[in-house]
Amino acid sequence: MMSKKRFDWAQRLKKLPPYLFAEIDKEKKYLKSKGIDFIDLSIGDPDILAPIEVVNTLSNAARLKPNQKYALDQGKFEFRKTIKNWFKDRFAVGLDENKEILPLIGSKEGLVHLPLGFVDSGDYVIIPSPGYPGYRGAALFAGAGVYEMPLLEKNNFLPDLEKIPRSVRNRAKIIYLNYPNNPTTVLAPVDFLKKLVSFASKYGIIIAYDNAYSELYFNHKPKSILEIKGAKEVSIEFHSLSKTFCMTGFRVGWACGNKELVETLLKVKTNIDSGIFGAIQDAASFALEKENHYANNLRKTIKERRDIFVKGLMAKGYKDIFAESTFYVWVRIPQKYRSAIDFSKTLLTKRIVAAPGRGFGKWGEGFVRFALTVDKRILEKAIDLL
Repeated sequence: MMSKKRFDWAQRLKKLPPYLFAEIDKEKKYLKSKGIDFIDLSIGDPDILAPIEVVNTLSNAARLKPNQKYALDQGKFEFRKTIKNWFKDRFAVGLDENKEILPLIGSKEGLVHLPLGFVDSGDYVIIPSPGYPGYRGAALFAGAGVYEMPLLEKNNFLPDLEKIPRSVRNRAKIIYLNYPNNPTTVLAPVDFLKKLVSFASKYGIIIAYDNAYSELYFNHKPKSILEIKGAKEVSIEFHSLSKTFCMTGFRVGWACGNKELVETLLKVKTNIDSGIFGAIQDAASFALEKENHYANNLRKTIKERRDIFVKGLMAKGYKDIFAESTFYVWVRIPQKYRSAIDFSKTLLTKRIVAAPGRGFGKWGEGFVRFALTVDKRILEKAIDLL
C-alpha cells in the first residue's frame, strides 16, 4: 500500500531558485523530443576533444591496482607537486604542496563546499551578480544570508566594494569573485585586486577566487589573486582543468592558497567524499605537465570563433558586446524586448539556445550570454538566424 506521507523539501532547498542550466537542459530536451534541430550556445561545455594523450594516460592508469582503491582525501602527492610547479611557472607564486594545495572533484565542488567550513546561521556570503549560479547555492546550503553585489557595465563589471553595506561587511564570512569573469568576460586589473585584498583583510572576509578561466584569454594574461601582496592571508583560489583542457567530464581541479582555508576545506571534504579517482589525477598531472601547447591552440580557436561571432552581431545591429576573455559573449538585448527571458524565448523560435542574463542574478537582467562552444560554421549559421 502506498504511503500517504508527503516528502517535503528542506527549507534550504526551497530557498534555491531553479538552477539556470538545469532549466535550459529541460528546454533542450523538449526541442529534441519534438525533433527540432537547434544551435546550442547556452552552456560552457567545449565541443573540442581533450588532449588524446591525456585520455591515453587515463586509460592506462585506470588499469593500475593502486588507482582502483580509495584515493587519499588530500590527493596524490605527485598531482599536488605538478600543480605547485604549474602555478609557479604560470603565476610566479610559490605554494606548499602539502599545506596549500587541495585537489578537487572539479572546482565547483570545492566552491560549493567551502562555506560549510566557515559559515553559521546569521552570517553573510557576498556573491557577484551577475555571477556563476553555484555561489548562491553554496551560501544557501550553508544557511547564510546572501548579498548580491552588482557588477555593472558602467563600472566595467567590477564591484564597487565601498557600496556594500557595513551591516553586511561586518557579518560576511566569504566573498566570491571570478575573473576572467563568467558571464561578462571582463578581466580584473591589478589595482582592483589590491583593493579587494585590502577590503577583505580589513573586515576579516575570506576571498573565494574562482579562476577557472585563467587560461582562456586573448590579449592580457589574467592574474591570480595570490600574486597580490597579502592575498595569501585571506584567500583561497580555485582552478579547473575543465576549460583549460576541455576536460569538463573528468571532474578535476584544485584549491590553493591560505593553508588554514585549505585545511578546513579538506576537513569538510573528508566527511563528504573519498577523493578523486587516481587515474584521473594521473591524467590531470599529465595535462598540466605536458600539454601547454594545447591551451595555446585552444585560445587561437576560441579567438577565431569570437571574432566571427562578434563581427556578425555588430553587423546585425547589436550593441554593448563584451568578449574580452573566456569562451562567452555577453550582449545587451535589443531594446524592444521586455526582459532577457523574453529575448531568450524569441531566440528559441529561431532554434538558438542561449543563457538569459537574469539566470546569473538580478543584475544580469538586460543581457544574454552566448557560448562559443560550437564550430565557426555553426556560429555563422546562428548569426544568419538572428
